[in-house]
Amino acid sequence: MKKFVRTRPAGPTAQHTSNGHLNGVATAGLHNHSTLPRRWEKEGNGREGALWEDPDFPADISSIGCRRSPPDLLWMRPHELSSRPRFLGDTTLEGSATPATASRIAAESTEDLAPDKQVDNETDEEFAARWSVEVGEVGDSNLCCAAAALALTPRLLARAAPAHSFRQGYTGAFRFQFWVWGSWRWVTVDDRLPTRRGRLITSRSALQHDYTLPLLEKAYAKLYGSYMSLREGTCARALQDLCGGVVQSFAPPRQPPALLLRVLNSAVPRATLLVLTGSRMRNGLIPGQPYCVTGLARVRSEAGSVRGAGEVPEGEECSGALVRLRAPAGRGEWRGAWARGGPQWRALPAADRDLLADTAAQPGHFWMPFSELARAFGTLELVHLGPDEWVREPALRGRRAWRAALARRRWRAGCSAGGPPGARTAPANPQFRVLVPPPAAAHLVLAVAQQYEPRRSARLPPVGFALFELTADAAARRAALCADEDAFKDYRLLEAGHVGRAREVAAFVLLAPGHYLVVPHAGRPHVEGAFLLRVLCDRRADVWEVNDDNIIIRDFNTESRDDTPIPPQVQNSIAKIVEKQGSDEVDVWAVRGAVRSAVRRWCGSLEVCRALVALRDAAAGGRVRAEEVPALVRLVGLWRAAVGRYARCGRGVSSYRLRALLWAAGVSASNKVLECLVLRFARRATLTPEACLLALARLHLAHERYRTLDAKLKSNPLSLEEVILMTIYS
Repeated sequence: MKKFVRTRPAGPTAQHTSNGHLNGVATAGLHNHSTLPRRWEKEGNGREGALWEDPDFPADISSIGCRRSPPDLLWMRPHELSSRPRFLGDTTLEGSATPATASRIAAESTEDLAPDKQVDNETDEEFAARWSVEVGEVGDSNLCCAAAALALTPRLLARAAPAHSFRQGYTGAFRFQFWVWGSWRWVTVDDRLPTRRGRLITSRSALQHDYTLPLLEKAYAKLYGSYMSLREGTCARALQDLCGGVVQSFAPPRQPPALLLRVLNSAVPRATLLVLTGSRMRNGLIPGQPYCVTGLARVRSEAGSVRGAGEVPEGEECSGALVRLRAPAGRGEWRGAWARGGPQWRALPAADRDLLADTAAQPGHFWMPFSELARAFGTLELVHLGPDEWVREPALRGRRAWRAALARRRWRAGCSAGGPPGARTAPANPQFRVLVPPPAAAHLVLAVAQQYEPRRSARLPPVGFALFELTADAAARRAALCADEDAFKDYRLLEAGHVGRAREVAAFVLLAPGHYLVVPHAGRPHVEGAFLLRVLCDRRADVWEVNDDNIIIRDFNTESRDDTPIPPQVQNSIAKIVEKQGSDEVDVWAVRGAVRSAVRRWCGSLEVCRALVALRDAAAGGRVRAEEVPALVRLVGLWRAAVGRYARCGRGVSSYRLRALLWAAGVSASNKVLECLVLRFARRATLTPEACLLALARLHLAHERYRTLDAKLKSNPLSLEEVILMTIYS
């Protein structure tokens, strides 16, 4: 093993290589230290073109984000700063590869590389130097920390920063991708970098001629609008943007030691990255540098031997627990108790000493006491990676994979924006059931991310979720649990993840076999927004959205006409109205008169009566048979009774109670249908009695049209005219 030596990038041979041009590209001949012509040749056709310049992220002060331009600011390309610039995965250096090999390497991504090396021929010293980072004047320490931590999972980092070459196919453009609310977004930038006196003012690595981090940081700055905008971020945000995992942040000094040890013990064996950072370090640790937790062990003090180098046994004390860490930069090792070569190692038997020492033999690997962890580090980030990342990254194969379930939904004001669990409208929120089958308990990661745009994510409303344990009676019902305003009072609240204006809230829980309910919610009722729910589980569990089927529970086409007798005086009034028509068919005015005579204190909206006529008028003639009128009167009576049950004094029915009203009226509707009903008939989260009746009539009519279509399409195709008639006459 070669002795580790940190290298620093050499300065350019000339500091005035850009001749004053803003983009750093001179129009004169080539500079002595540059290997790049001022015009690149398109491969295969001999044509030439200018190096690409990004119009959306120009090389000026707007990209920096300052009011005043830093003095002596020049934008220069890597070839103007270094004689041999290179990028992560670029091995075509100094003519060491043939043209065919160079072309192949430039086209391949680093997904085909060894898990512990970003480049096949990269030594431990080069790897450490690449991730030994110096943050510049406009650099982002959070991105540097996140990128260095992900260097231990090279294929995940290669997804965010694919391989590029400064030689084969070089055009001055570099592409990166970042995770934005459940999808990967490509960001393309040119390679003009801000410098002062020939030195980068962005972040840079100690590996000579390497421009991976400066270009990655420029793309990240473009994603958020400017370099200065990155200073509003956190390491957790940068980790999620680079790998797409569910990120949880802990403050070890504020956590009970037993709880912190249980978190580590649960996360280390699973596909979860653990990143430690701190601002005030001691005993050799470097502030701002990431340290990754790679293992746990427990030394039994009574015998001076090791229980195991994998997981610390559950339920035991924190004393004697050791944590194995790795610094990607290869420097800043712990110098306290259990440090490399410390006296504590001599007290162990040779076999146990070799067992632990072999796992921390390389530079940057070391053990430290768990009791010192909380005092040494201020932040612990848990990065839970989904099954796609587990398949992609060989470095995770030795860990237990997470199973994932995802759902994108919306909080709609007046329908599903119920607010926090304490609000009266909380049961209207979207709900998801989780079934953990016996016999064993399961570790779950629950996360709710609200929709955001990176450039406008500073003012986000608070979001959260509630986790309930369902009772045996509620668990037996698969239908919606939101008809009753007091539905949550009988459930046991296990977790309430509600954290200010966070982009995502998450919880890491251990659930016994049983039924559970997850309720994502906004911080206040009536706040609209989209959210992404992610559920990760380390064993099989069933996750589904609570929803209703679209069903007419009481079908008046098949039920007896005498279930609800009409009083004799009402029958006489209906008979007189029908007799005036002088026919066995009546129009909408006759139906309106019959309903007025039967239903007290209702004037009989003409629009509702037209919908009633359409419900029994399959021929679209505007009339119904006289014998159908009593059934329509009964139907309106049932609907009016349901509306009266949920109507507020003179203010109509709250749209959040519409589902309960539908159930009382003998109808069930899916979440999407319910949302459409609210959009169509509600105003300011309220439905008038007439709007409720019209919504019920339209629902019944939709079911009737579906039956007609289902019967017709089996024999004859549907014509456009029939579709138009069914749409208009409804």
